[in-house]
Amino acid sequence: MIKNKKFLMLAVGAFMLFAAFIAFNKVYDIASPSTVVQSAAWFGVGDDKFEPVKVQTTEQTLSSNINWSIAIFVLLVVLVIANVFDISGLAARLSGKENLSGNNVNKYIMIIFLILGFIGVYWEFSHHGKYTLLRNSSSEHGVEYDSMFNVTLILTMIVFVITQALLFWFSFKYAKSPNRKAVYHAHNNKLEVFWTLIPAIVLTFLVLKGHQTWRAITYNADKSKSQNIEIFAYQFGWKARYAGADKILGAADYKYISGANPLGIAVKSEVEKLKLELDTAIMNDRKALKDLNSSLSQLRIQLELYKGLADRTNVVITDKEIARIVSGEVKDELEESIRRKSKQLERMKAIEDNKTVFATMFNNAADDDVISTEIHLIENRPVTFIFRSRDIIHSAFLPYFRVQMNVVPGMMTQFTFTPTKSTTKIRSEKNDNTFDYYLYCNKICGTSHYNMKIKVIIESESAYNTWMQSQKTAFGKEAAPMAVPVSLPSDTTQMRLDSLPVNKLQRLTSR
Repeated sequence: MIKNKKFLMLAVGAFMLFAAFIAFNKVYDIASPSTVVQSAAWFGVGDDKFEPVKVQTTEQTLSSNINWSIAIFVLLVVLVIANVFDISGLAARLSGKENLSGNNVNKYIMIIFLILGFIGVYWEFSHHGKYTLLRNSSSEHGVEYDSMFNVTLILTMIVFVITQALLFWFSFKYAKSPNRKAVYHAHNNKLEVFWTLIPAIVLTFLVLKGHQTWRAITYNADKSKSQNIEIFAYQFGWKARYAGADKILGAADYKYISGANPLGIAVKSEVEKLKLELDTAIMNDRKALKDLNSSLSQLRIQLELYKGLADRTNVVITDKEIARIVSGEVKDELEESIRRKSKQLERMKAIEDNKTVFATMFNNAADDDVISTEIHLIENRPVTFIFRSRDIIHSAFLPYFRVQMNVVPGMMTQFTFTPTKSTTKIRSEKNDNTFDYYLYCNKICGTSHYNMKIKVIIESESAYNTWMQSQKTAFGKEAAPMAVPVSLPSDTTQMRLDSLPVNKLQRLTSR
């Protein structure tokens, strides 16, 4: 009687507390809209005149309510169960005999948990096994890769089922009983040999099989018959470079990267343009450095004129530019810009002075190279991807081809594979005419990492040849040399110059 009464009171109290918590949250959410302070953009025009604005919003916290409600409810259930056992213990002490054995309850819970757990595993594999048991490889080596993965999964699943069944069965079979004493085995040589030798044999098999598969993928691929395609990574995109009619990819170097030559391909006409652009930029920077004092005077005159206007925007901008000049910030930026551009010219000259290296790089092989924003491959034809990165470490990931390779600045990495399913065939298998292969970046590389991908098209040789014939070479026709520079060029090794106030100073001094 005592047990039932206390249990009923505790259950009613828990329910009332739970209901009160829900009601409080509902009332609070409806009655209290919050204010959100709008934050300034990280970059952009007009940051100096940004004023935070408080915006009234209606909070939608139903999900939060449910999460907190579930947490409180689970806590109350645990307290109820704990009190049930406490009440049972009190009743046992009063009556002199045990009414509810915790060990008996636990052993049946173990069996229930085992059964429900195996049902859950079966349900998971029956509904989502297609995402785990890999059978959709679109490359030659991917079949071996999937086989190795599936064998590992099957072996570990067998061990999982046996060990979990024994674990929970022993917990049920040998629960504490007053009619039985526990027998302790401190050591057993046969068991030690069994559970050491068997896993060692299985793991040795898996390791050797994995090593054999890896060697076949990495070292035994016939690269002499494969087509070489350069995959160039940058924040946040990819470009593919194909050899032209000569079937030879031209040389490239980061020192030659510019706005017109984003891959840094060794083409003489583009290199000469870059040298002229760097010389012009250095000349402009030195002129701006020399004219800093006169620019400062003109800015101060303009500031006085702006102060008489109602619009204070120009006052704020001009005042900031004056402060940057006075503090020496503009001077430091100009000197650093000159140093970087001069260093780049020195590195380019070092290549020119080395006749052997220069002749190897500038052999006209790059003149007919094709740069594309799509990757086209021939079905059942080996291909070697040669990876380069412009800025940071990226990771080229082609999931359906079981290919992944880090793309590292300053070095080239490569991967050879053979695609075996055309885009048309995989669309037919999936019954999805919109499906496309993609190469993704699988390394978190910045704010737009999520969108860093390039389409991969697998097609017949005739379709590939038709596509190649429709492509224009990147630098097949040399442009006429520039006689007079007309504008300040972009600098690929530093921040954009047009974001600096130097341009404004140059415009002021040119008036």
